[in-house]
Amino acid sequence: MNHVPTLFRDPGQRGADVLLQPYWADARPAVPSFADAGRALPREADVVVVGAGLTGVEAARVLADAGRDVLIIDAGRPGDGASTRNAGQVGRNFKHSFGDLSETLGIDTAKSYFTELRAAYDSLAALGAQAGSAIGWRKCSRVIAAMSAEHLARLHVEYEKRALSLGEEVEFLDASQITQELGSPLYKGGVRIIENGAIHPGMYYEFMHDRTLAAGARVVGNTPVQAVTPEGDRFEVTTSRGRIRCRNVLIATNGYTGDEFAWFKHRLAPINSYMIATEPLPEAVWQDILPKRRTYHDNRRRAHFMTFSPDGTRLLFGGRTGSDPASLRGIAKRLHADLRYLFPALDDVRISHAWTGRCAATRDLFPHVGVNPAGLHYALGYCFSGNAMGPYLARKAAALILGNRDEAHTLFDSARFPVVPAPARSRWMMPLMMGYYAWADRPKGLARAI
Repeated sequence: MNHVPTLFRDPGQRGADVLLQPYWADARPAVPSFADAGRALPREADVVVVGAGLTGVEAARVLADAGRDVLIIDAGRPGDGASTRNAGQVGRNFKHSFGDLSETLGIDTAKSYFTELRAAYDSLAALGAQAGSAIGWRKCSRVIAAMSAEHLARLHVEYEKRALSLGEEVEFLDASQITQELGSPLYKGGVRIIENGAIHPGMYYEFMHDRTLAAGARVVGNTPVQAVTPEGDRFEVTTSRGRIRCRNVLIATNGYTGDEFAWFKHRLAPINSYMIATEPLPEAVWQDILPKRRTYHDNRRRAHFMTFSPDGTRLLFGGRTGSDPASLRGIAKRLHADLRYLFPALDDVRISHAWTGRCAATRDLFPHVGVNPAGLHYALGYCFSGNAMGPYLARKAAALILGNRDEAHTLFDSARFPVVPAPARSRWMMPLMMGYYAWADRPKGLARAI
């Protein structure tokens, strides 16, 4: 079933139509390559992977390369979730700072976690060096900007520790230097992380998907999984199109985990994020706002984030994280207003696309990979670091299924995967919590809330 994009007319754009789908989707095939609705599902497989995002297809590739018969099942079009709805940023960050981990778990453990983050990044960077434009790879570095002196001091403390303990190459930017990166009067300084990059999420996913098909795995879309039932040393997977018996099941549904997987759903807090894309900008405008075309975000807990299209013409801008997705049109208009407020030079800019995507946070803010009490394997909870961590932990999950304990070893394989309290998983709690963060982290003297 082909997706027909939705348009809405934004009065603030003098009648311009805005496409309610990811800008990245423009580069994906109009007819999905998985279109096999007429083919019957197999009655048996070695492994069934539930969820055909980056995690699912990468785990399936590793398993298929090892000779396993792998079927990947997705409730919708494979890759239509967060894998192709994110900002395309690639780095060595997750939701824990190096400084905080050093204080709570000790510096050696903190270093071990960040060594894994580095391994995940290096793997994607190596793929980028090989695939290049096929995944929209740009090694462009990242600037984290601060909106207040307090925010800037916090950035300096964190990245001084990283530079000293991890050898991370960073550049500290004062108030005059940040203006050479961001043409906004609101930023007071920041840091530039040299070893960061970006991908085109749509092209990256299609590359990973096609590589998995070439390895011999089969991908089936528009087929919701309704239940997974243990049967001795095997499982029966019940879908909308029939049942499959298999030896192993891998759950790779992340922010789109449904009620049929209650054990996992209770351990994930879904978070919606939002982005808009501008129409192509003249080079003179780029020189005013983002002359060096890197990836950017600020260091508030509900941050705005920015990148640029691989052809260097469009600005991709995100924020309003945690808002309720029922009001995408309204959120897109507010995000458009945020963009114009941050960058006065963009007061007349028009937007061409607006979209939302859903990731998932865990209670301890760590990603998790392992096996649950029912024997189901999983890799979930990336907390906004899925471009690199999703495939990295997919390979760990696949190694665990294959019995390769050394290759499966990771600090993210923990016996403890804590439940997220029910209120935090409700539709209304996340908007309230993220709204509080926006208020608590607001710079003093800001003329309006953003």
